[in-house]
Amino acid sequence: MLLRRSVRHGIALLTAIAGLPLLLVALLRPGWRVGLAERLGSVEQLEPGSIWIHGASVGEALAALPLIERLRASGCRVFVSLATRSGREVMRRAMPDLPCALAPLDHPWSVRRALARVRPEILVLVETELWPCWIAAARRGGVPVVVVSGRLSDRSFPRYQRLRWLLGPTLARLDAVGARTQVDAERFIALGVDSERVSVTGDLKLDPGDGVAHLATDLVRALSEVMVFVAGSTHEGEERTALRVLEHCEAEGFPVGLVLAPRHPERADAVEREVAETGRRLQRRSTLAGDVLATGDVLLLDSIGELAALYATAAVSFVGGSLVPVGGHNVLEPVFAGCPVLYGPHFENVRASVELLEESGAGRCVADEKELARAVEEALADPERRRTRGAEGRAALELHRGSAERTMALIASRLPPEASRWAPATLSSSRDGGD
Repeated sequence: MLLRRSVRHGIALLTAIAGLPLLLVALLRPGWRVGLAERLGSVEQLEPGSIWIHGASVGEALAALPLIERLRASGCRVFVSLATRSGREVMRRAMPDLPCALAPLDHPWSVRRALARVRPEILVLVETELWPCWIAAARRGGVPVVVVSGRLSDRSFPRYQRLRWLLGPTLARLDAVGARTQVDAERFIALGVDSERVSVTGDLKLDPGDGVAHLATDLVRALSEVMVFVAGSTHEGEERTALRVLEHCEAEGFPVGLVLAPRHPERADAVEREVAETGRRLQRRSTLAGDVLATGDVLLLDSIGELAALYATAAVSFVGGSLVPVGGHNVLEPVFAGCPVLYGPHFENVRASVELLEESGAGRCVADEKELARAVEEALADPERRRTRGAEGRAALELHRGSAERTMALIASRLPPEASRWAPATLSSSRDGGD
């Protein structure tokens, strides 16, 4: 035991020394200094007993909201961490009173400090946040670790298989995995997770939840005089494609405006320059002052947390990361809002969602710019059909309602016995059935 501890401390020291150059760079660059203390484990000091939920970015933050709402409604204390600043911003906007921070770096010193300050009852990792040092430190501290909405994509699974020898000890420390689908469950088992610890609880992103996104009044006004085509979560190259699609639609006589919502808001300046090259009038969300979009105008969404509500105003939408080889993003968000959705052929990360949408008719894959333009024009030309597609997609998602409750029951089943001193009956009663 003493030897193992000495080895761990030695490795931690060596990795800290190796990381000093990066730390110095971070200190010298103002943008990198934001949140650095949190990255090093200096998060808010909390009373012991919280459920610590961690997700990677915006998508995971939004997916976790129904679960967090239910846990808090049951009387549980919740702390949330996100790997990105944009994810943290979304969570803070959605729940201003929720303790929330950037996740600690996966280094023994950072995670140990963060765990000591949060003192959680359980650590809940959303999707595939399998950080070895963090998971090991939690287990050494007697904190159960549960993966929820667990996924292993077509692209990542072969990579994990090749690294099974390295990933094995981390997976063996997991107390439970709530997988999105049976395929995901089988993949976790194939990588070495005990089959008795794996169950299918569903995809949190498929749970419609109870919340309704409301659009700010100035945005309602700005989009009131045109049909709206929203290109959301776009990457480099996809904005230019959307602009050419807008040109096609204008040529066909449709009174349509374009909303561009880049996946990474820090790309807003580059996207603005790209729009300027086309000669089109552009309005940035951050400087919108009572302006109204006319046919052919572009609204650049450089804010965070408003895209879901914007989909509700759209005649048709496109979700990016799919015409370029990224793997796709949340194609369900438009459908939650009743809007039919288009996406490119690179949807490996959201394959289950795509299959669901194509079965219902709410989603359609387009191979390239030409097909995207044709699909957008068809949607604009047939308002009754697009409303039907949106409604059918929303109904299909309703069939998957309940993944948040199943996930909550899984968390309850892994809470330590002493957690009953604060866990309400509605949460702790599900523990009797186990997993």
